[in-house]
Amino acid sequence: MSTHVRSLSVLSVMIAFGALIAAGFGLLSYSPVGDIPQSVVSLYGETVVLDGNGLYARDSISCAAQARGQDAVTLLIGVPLLLVGTYLMRKGSLHGKMLQAGALGYMLYTYASYSYLSMYNALFLLYVVLFGLSLFAFIIAFRSFEEREVADSLKVGYPRRFLGGYLIGMGILLALMWIGRIVPALMEGTAPVGIEHYTTLVIQASDLSVVVPAAIITGILMIKQSTLGATLGAVLFIKLATMAMALFAMMLMMYRSGVHLATAEVIIFSVLLVIGVIASLVMFLSVKRTGGTIQ
Repeated sequence: MSTHVRSLSVLSVMIAFGALIAAGFGLLSYSPVGDIPQSVVSLYGETVVLDGNGLYARDSISCAAQARGQDAVTLLIGVPLLLVGTYLMRKGSLHGKMLQAGALGYMLYTYASYSYLSMYNALFLLYVVLFGLSLFAFIIAFRSFEEREVADSLKVGYPRRFLGGYLIGMGILLALMWIGRIVPALMEGTAPVGIEHYTTLVIQASDLSVVVPAAIITGILMIKQSTLGATLGAVLFIKLATMAMALFAMMLMMYRSGVHLATAEVIIFSVLLVIGVIASLVMFLSVKRTGGTIQ
């Protein structure tokens, strides 16, 4: 067994175990230690109502609801997907490598967001550890793909234009949606929607700097039949599928918590997410079965 397989196996199990603890505690309801005010006034003069319960007591109701939605998806989908992918990867399955790398991408995005966005809580150091482990594990997982491994395993006539076009369209729409929220606030000198009592727009920064360019570049490379585009697509679509499920769960939890949802954003996200899940499945099935692939 090669060194990178052993390293990825150990790192993946550690990440899965840590994510189980983080997500499990995130979903528990308990009274936090210390007095939590019902609301606070942000530096922008906005009165923000706090959740006041459990691990996310000092987060806003909106952010806490999103975190709990993501925790549920991490427990039910993210961790099992990572463990299954790791098991199949060890058996030499290309599908297993795709699942593992995509799940690691999900963990990386999730715990980078928790490390930088969530209000400081008892699991801060665990978030940081999971962020770091996921980053290095993802790098190792991506580098484990041989140059033409995915490209040579794609079935003849796979819908590269549909898959690449979706990625480009998703990247452009996501960029326009976030810019449409940020630029008017900048021009008016007001606080952007959603900043609440936090310091900056972490999710929007991550999406605009990483997710949007990655989607557009990967889409272009896939349409041009680039070997790198095939590898990037194999990983990115799995990551997008898991994040799509997390976003559905977030919107559901926000709705249940009484958080106002912008109709336009809900419609755009819902359409993109449904098509994204379908596209991810198409990409997964477009790769020929090898090794210990799921039968």
